[in-house]
Amino acid sequence: MTKILEPGWHHSRYPLAAGLCILTALGVFPLRGLLDVANIVMLFLLTVFVAAVWLGRGPAVMAAFLSVALFDFFFVPPHLSLAVADAQYLVTFAVMLAVGLITSHLTARLSERTEQALSREHDTRALYELARDLGAALTLAQVAEIARKFLGCLDMEATLLIAETSANSFQEYGSRHLTGLELGFAHSAFEHRAVVETDSLAGMGLAIVFLPLNVPSQVRGVLAVAPRTDEVHLVRAQRALLEAVASLVAIIIERLHYADAAQQGELQVAAERLRTSLLSSLSHDLRTPLTSLVGLADTLTRPPLPENASETAGIIRDQARAMHHLLSNLLEMARLQTGRVTLNREWQPFEEIIGSSTRLLAALLAERRLDIELPRDLPLVCFDAVLLERVLCNLLENAAKYSPAGGQIHVAAHAGKSELEVTVCNDGPGFPEDRLDQVFEAFVRGEKEPAVAGTGLGLAICKAIIEAHGGTIRAENRPEGACVRFTLPLGTPPSMEEEAAP
Repeated sequence: MTKILEPGWHHSRYPLAAGLCILTALGVFPLRGLLDVANIVMLFLLTVFVAAVWLGRGPAVMAAFLSVALFDFFFVPPHLSLAVADAQYLVTFAVMLAVGLITSHLTARLSERTEQALSREHDTRALYELARDLGAALTLAQVAEIARKFLGCLDMEATLLIAETSANSFQEYGSRHLTGLELGFAHSAFEHRAVVETDSLAGMGLAIVFLPLNVPSQVRGVLAVAPRTDEVHLVRAQRALLEAVASLVAIIIERLHYADAAQQGELQVAAERLRTSLLSSLSHDLRTPLTSLVGLADTLTRPPLPENASETAGIIRDQARAMHHLLSNLLEMARLQTGRVTLNREWQPFEEIIGSSTRLLAALLAERRLDIELPRDLPLVCFDAVLLERVLCNLLENAAKYSPAGGQIHVAAHAGKSELEVTVCNDGPGFPEDRLDQVFEAFVRGEKEPAVAGTGLGLAICKAIIEAHGGTIRAENRPEGACVRFTLPLGTPPSMEEEAAP
């Protein structure tokens, strides 16, 4: 990872630079009679160059000044003195010092850049290996263990905090439990989506860097990092590397989340497919014997039979019809959910559907006041007459069930610019306000424990049929009772010439 010089090494670089200059002077001093002054100058410049490469800029600058002083003291007449007999040596000193300073600066900068490049390459390779290991993780515990081992190689301790659903608590993964103070810092990092650094808590055994696990949509948690020693600066110096680690961990956690969601969705789809298949099979297999049972019970109610036997046969017939109706709804719901229903659409007047539906439910509607409001200029609408008749029958049946005897049922229709709106209202108790959006779901009743018998499939079937026609349906309450409104797209009916052409 990024190279961090130890404090002891930092303070020992200057004595080493001074030692190099002194060794150079002592080594060259016996040869001063054999070597030219220019060559001696080059040897001192070489020492400055070595100091710059090995020890850095500061020690190299010191070596440049010390080399000039040693050259003057040992090799410029008068020897063993800093005095200068010939003024031209002052130019030599100036040039020697300038060359030494420039050489030390350039060499040190090149060495720093080389070290930075090597450090970045090492960090990149390490992050690649971390990403590869995290990509193979299948659980959050494995992600936390991989991150902990990676940071452990840097002499750091890591704790992974995954946000719970409530976002007010964390699920911890790590070798130690965070304190209340640390959790406070973690919540701050989580809420502000920013890195939080504490001042100097390493001596207290506390994590000092808290990195939020940011993904584009939200924050998945926090990565808390603490040094295993008292060298707090080791953690802060590698802030960029820690942020890269947190980013990788966040991406993997997000991937695991969506993978789990996809798996749950596949399981729900499979369960729903199985449930629909079972409903369809059972409804189809039971409807035939129930039809026979209804016919036989209806035959038994005819005279001559004792009054009590005729009454019992009537009860059997009514219950068999109710069960037959239930199975028909189950089969219809199964067919609608599988998407295998083909609409037999035709352009036709909507008034006919209202008339046929009220005739089918004449016995149920006999004790209610039925108010039908239809304008004379309703346009033709393209729909499946059989399915829309089922919708009207279900809505009228519900309105009759939940309205008192003698109550009023109001049916109205009017055409807008692009759709036909139909309303079926009653003066019953209405829908619960907190369940208006749920009454169209399968097996959901308007009340949790309704006194009226039913299965909760009628409105679900209505919604499926209306949406198959491209319309909408909704439930609402009014001061006098409840209403169900649905719409159908109008479109443009064919002209008389187009109908006659076929």
